[in-house]
Amino acid sequence: MTDEEDAQNMMMEMQQLQQQLQQVTVQKEETESEMQGIAKSLEELEDESDQEVYKSVGEILVKKDRDQLVEDLEDEHEKLESRKESLSKKEERLQEKMQETQQKFGEMR
Repeated sequence: MTDEEDAQNMMMEMQQLQQQLQQVTVQKEETESEMQGIAKSLEELEDESDQEVYKSVGEILVKKDRDQLVEDLEDEHEKLESRKESLSKKEERLQEKMQETQQKFGEMR
């Protein structure tokens, strides 16, 4: 391969890494948003401990046992926390790979 082909390949690799990094960042932000929604729901459930609770299932609301709903929400929050940690690690690896590729590219010039 010529130096020009190597440079083009590195540019393509950096573009792919940038796209992957953007996707992971969006997924992480969506996960954080879901976590905030769940936290707000749990807070509301604590404040309104004597009222009936309902869960949205598709287009309808279904009466739900408060304790079961709290447990379900806490489980979902834990899953999202794990997903967020996984996405953070992936984001970090992609950033490191991007820096390495940029450094190699800079050394070529």
